[in-house]
Amino acid sequence: MAPAHLFIKFGLAATLLTAGISAQAQDASPDSGWQVCNETSFILHTASAYTVAGKSTSSGWLTLFSGECSKIDAPIGAARFLYAESSSAHQGGIREWKGSVTHCALSTDFKSDPELPCDLQNLETRAFFAVDPAEQRTSLVEPSDYGAKAEAAGTQRLLMDAGYSASKVDGNPGRQTNRALSKFLKDKKMDGSATSRDKFMALEETAIARQNDVGVVVCNGADMRMWTAIAHRENAGWETRGWWPIEPNSCARPHTTTIKNLDPHIFALLEAEGDDATDLILKSESAVPAQFCIAESRFATLERENCADRGYRPASFRPLDKSKDGVQVNLNADDFVENKPGGLRR
Repeated sequence: MAPAHLFIKFGLAATLLTAGISAQAQDASPDSGWQVCNETSFILHTASAYTVAGKSTSSGWLTLFSGECSKIDAPIGAARFLYAESSSAHQGGIREWKGSVTHCALSTDFKSDPELPCDLQNLETRAFFAVDPAEQRTSLVEPSDYGAKAEAAGTQRLLMDAGYSASKVDGNPGRQTNRALSKFLKDKKMDGSATSRDKFMALEETAIARQNDVGVVVCNGADMRMWTAIAHRENAGWETRGWWPIEPNSCARPHTTTIKNLDPHIFALLEAEGDDATDLILKSESAVPAQFCIAESRFATLERENCADRGYRPASFRPLDKSKDGVQVNLNADDFVENKPGGLRR
């Protein structure tokens, strides 16, 4: 699950970013001076809304690549709202730029009817944030605040999402970034003179296709609900998280970025029926199993030692292949054994 973040920057200037990508207009009326800019390292899909006489109209989706700006149609003086989420091309799950004002929306392109409630239009909802109607420009940003470096930062992020080494996302492209981009263009048989938008579109397509081969997918082939936890190296230490529920004949993705060289491990419980029944635990495949800390309820910890002293308990995790970007683990009832007395329940 991706955490929800909202970083917005307002300004009166109506000029475009100087990141090198031309602004793309989207059905803006002559009276609309509202401009939305993407100063993040993520491709953003945005939806907008405005309210007139207590009735709201929302529409989406407008795609903004890193460094792009676009005009948004909204009547002068009308209350304005915006919502944005990152492209599924990026590893680590969807990020959201949102608020607390509910408006109609849909996962595909949409435009709502102000005379009808969302459910009667077969529309879902999203939590939009309010924008001052007097503002001429709204910039969506990250804590790093790339500003005019957004295009470069977005290129670096997409290169890594697509499997090309760009060192890091900092908005300062060096030789490694340039080499990675050149290799990508060569692999795709693209001319180096291609526009920034064409490069972004090609990188996004490649990154989305790669998502199926990245991270950890756990599938439940048993007849009972399964709960899984995952551990992997995080900088100089370890990170352990749980729990992800997996219904029978279903899969979950507890880790959404590459696992190469992260020493990934998993643990799982098979839920037993009845209040007095004991959950089954995943068999260990190692003579000396790796021990990590787990808790009764949802948890996240950065250490694996002294579990009991920190309010956790140790469990034997199963190692996964760390030589690949991703792996799918298929588990069934035969992979579990009875738990010892005092075993875990969520």
